[in-house]
Amino acid sequence: MGGEPEPEAEAVLAELYEVIEQRKRELPEDSYTASLFTHEKGQNRALEKLGEETTELVLAAKDDEDVAGEAADLVYHMLVVLSMREVGLEELLGELRARR
Repeated sequence: MGGEPEPEAEAVLAELYEVIEQRKRELPEDSYTASLFTHEKGQNRALEKLGEETTELVLAAKDDEDVAGEAADLVYHMLVVLSMREVGLEELLGELRARR
């Protein structure tokens, strides 16, 4: 636990981000991700989900519940918002690297 991330961690994020981008382009009707891009509330719905997932992570961390699962939900919704704002994964990773 802790320490340096596994080499595949960046690849997993890249794969997830690409799936999000694909859903945004193709907008399949049965896709939750696509629904975040097409919902009438638009960006606000994704931002509300991001806030909701943030709260759920905080509560899980306080109660020693499913912290990893809630963190995964938060990361997913964060990546959706980045995609909506046309912020690429490389830009995010570059910012994180610069802060090391």
